[in-house]
Amino acid sequence: MKVLDVANPIVITVFPESSLKEAIDILSNNPTGRIVVLKEEKPIGMVSTRDVVASFSEYGTNIYDLKVKDIMSKDLITVSPNDDVNHVVRIMLMNNIGGIPVVDNNAIVGIFTEREVLKLIASSMFSGLVDSVMSSNVVSIGEESTILEAAKLMAMNNVRRLPVFSKNNKLIGIITAADIVKYLAKNKNIGKVLDAGTKNPITISRYYSILNAAKLMIEKRIGTLPVMENQKLVGIVTERDLMYAYINIV
Repeated sequence: MKVLDVANPIVITVFPESSLKEAIDILSNNPTGRIVVLKEEKPIGMVSTRDVVASFSEYGTNIYDLKVKDIMSKDLITVSPNDDVNHVVRIMLMNNIGGIPVVDNNAIVGIFTEREVLKLIASSMFSGLVDSVMSSNVVSIGEESTILEAAKLMAMNNVRRLPVFSKNNKLIGIITAADIVKYLAKNKNIGKVLDAGTKNPITISRYYSILNAAKLMIEKRIGTLPVMENQKLVGIVTERDLMYAYINIV
């Protein structure tokens, strides 16, 4: 299957000299979680929710003084329209990226992201349980922590999602890089994690199927499912985990 056949044809772009606030505003409404940076109509970089969170962890609210060129990923990896989907997924996993532009003669014709992989799984006869692909070593955060502390924890551990626990050690929410970006688009103060995150997140058991996990993520427009057993968190399943499942089965 050619990557262009399943890539998202809608690609949001921005310029290097654009303010980071403008990019944050765009990202907060962009489900792909990334914007391609253009210079003279050619793609030269990308800004993702992960990039914004990493910069926020370093600069705090001074992030609004930055420009896109200050934080963008400059070593842009692209693929060609005729590249095989499985090959593209492997490139994404090897380079730890969640999206990759599809470029034809220096022109962007689409973007392929983790979400497209979920759709491939959901439209197939995938077998297997989430127990076999979930991440067991989960980095979490307490409900009294701030979004800046969450950003620092994400950047330090190279993750995009943090389960949120109460003082009684109960799972009460989840905060993601996308949540932080949406918060920064509307607020300049530094609030608590659940001011930005989701309370009472959707959870699954370790015996939930990979196929149904992909369908649930698509239906609810989420990228993470905490895995519970006996009312305790035993792992999480992310879009990245399902990408590994996809490449190991196809």
